[in-house]
Amino acid sequence: MSGISKTYDGNKFVLNDLSFSLCLGEIAIIMGPSGSGKSTFLNILGLLDKASSGKYLFNGNDLCEKRNKKLYSFIRGEKIGFVFQSYYLIETLTVRDNIMMPFLYSDTKITDEIEDHISEYAQLFGVTELLDKKASLLSGGERQRVAIIRAMIKKPCLVIADEPTGNLDEKNGETVINAFRKIAGAGTAVVIVTHNSGINCPEGKRFQLCEGKLHEIK
Repeated sequence: MSGISKTYDGNKFVLNDLSFSLCLGEIAIIMGPSGSGKSTFLNILGLLDKASSGKYLFNGNDLCEKRNKKLYSFIRGEKIGFVFQSYYLIETLTVRDNIMMPFLYSDTKITDEIEDHISEYAQLFGVTELLDKKASLLSGGERQRVAIIRAMIKKPCLVIADEPTGNLDEKNGETVINAFRKIAGAGTAVVIVTHNSGINCPEGKRFQLCEGKLHEIK
């Protein structure tokens, strides 16, 4: 991202000439108080909203210049994984079916390879024995791990997590952050947006969002 600005009324800028870059395998932790523009930044990064001006290069595609709805939709569906604070699991479905939700509106057939990926991720995140349980029976920590697997199941380039430890106790919070570290270690870029300055992720780049700009914390 370079020179990204966002205004909703033409006067006040939520983001103002913001710059940000991240490579595959890196983790960025974005911090800032309520009202600082974290959600706006997250929405533009995840192609849920458009910048008013600036340049956003995603794997070489200038998304601000093209503003192509089909391209945006493809990247959102295939190249970006979202982990929301509220999980958004369907209570009446099993864990396995929730993980497979990203395939519901795509032409991708559920192959043996995809089933193998589900088993691999379930083992990695310690939810193998939960695959056939209804989502309504899961604890908060289990729900968040399932949400991460769902975000990863299409092997995206980028995973965006909004307050992923916000509803968790310290132990489950550490488990979730360690899961993101494993994801980054396998080559995926990870962006964590949070209020929690105590997140333990030594290899992560830390940024403070203030007055519409990102400032890296060394």
